Amino acid sequence: MKTATIIDLIVDSDVHTQSMNHIIKQQHISQRMRRRLRNEGIIIVNDEPATWNTLVHGGDHLVMKLTPEQEFSLSPMDLDIVYEDEHILVINKAAGVLMHPTSTVRDHTLANGVLYYYQETHQHYDFHPVHRLDKDTSGIVIIAKTSVVQHAFDKKHTHFHKSYDAIVEGKLPAVPLTINWPIGRKPGSIIERYCTNEGKPARTDITVISHNTRPIVDKSPIIDSNTIIGSNNMADRNCETHFTHLQCLLHTGRTHQIRVHVSQLGYPLAGDDLYGGHLDYIQRQALHAARVSFHHPMTNKWLELSADMPQDMKDLIQ
Repeated sequence: MKTATIIDLIVDSDVHTQSMNHIIKQQHISQRMRRRLRNEGIIIVNDEPATWNTLVHGGDHLVMKLTPEQEFSLSPMDLDIVYEDEHILVINKAAGVLMHPTSTVRDHTLANGVLYYYQETHQHYDFHPVHRLDKDTSGIVIIAKTSVVQHAFDKKHTHFHKSYDAIVEGKLPAVPLTINWPIGRKPGSIIERYCTNEGKPARTDITVISHNTRPIVDKSPIIDSNTIIGSNNMADRNCETHFTHLQCLLHTGRTHQIRVHVSQLGYPLAGDDLYGGHLDYIQRQALHAARVSFHHPMTNKWLELSADMPQDMKDLIQ
């Protein structure tokens, strides 16, 4: 039976004899998780089986494990690891990869790949994403290795400074913008969002990085007196299309926030056909979670992490 390590610690040597419950409460563990550990957990003290009633002393080695509530299959995956320690794993997710299995897709999601990586590196952890990215958005994803760490992010109200690279269609003026348009679910849709006063507050700061033009080929028919309507008489006419590279700083984390805000502004993301973009040059929304900085909830270390823009987005602006 597969188990995930929830706690693995050496009790401080100056700690007096304490109950298991008291030790657990000091580890940022939710009440629900404490209940599961008490009823279902495998408890080991100094490499010997123990129970919830076992007393813990200074210097003791305490390990607690649980069977995962939902087990995923393992899928080999070439993970681009940005940062890793005993508490978190930070991945540069590729576009086209789902975060976790769904009712129709059971394999080759990030969860399947991370669990395979844990097995190959002999790590007994589970998949606890701290935040999520859309399937077709690339970039940085933070994964807590245990539910304890995931809960610590929430309990400490960890603030993330998250910055995205976005490429929009059109030539957006090079003026810093702050968009404060609330976002809600679009009536009649379970996927689309839109700007509405009845929505939740959403703030995006936008900085223009560069402009670029790309030649396009217009293959619309040229009609003249010698053209037979319906024939395949086509001519190529050279045109240009404009793209603007943006840096978007999120102050809130609404679903599809950047996609909705730039579309409402009149400059949809390239490749985002859900919100008005086109698939002429890129086959997914041109959005990449490029940078994140935060205080590590377990070590209090300040981390600044980044992931390079993928090639399909670079091709739009180079």
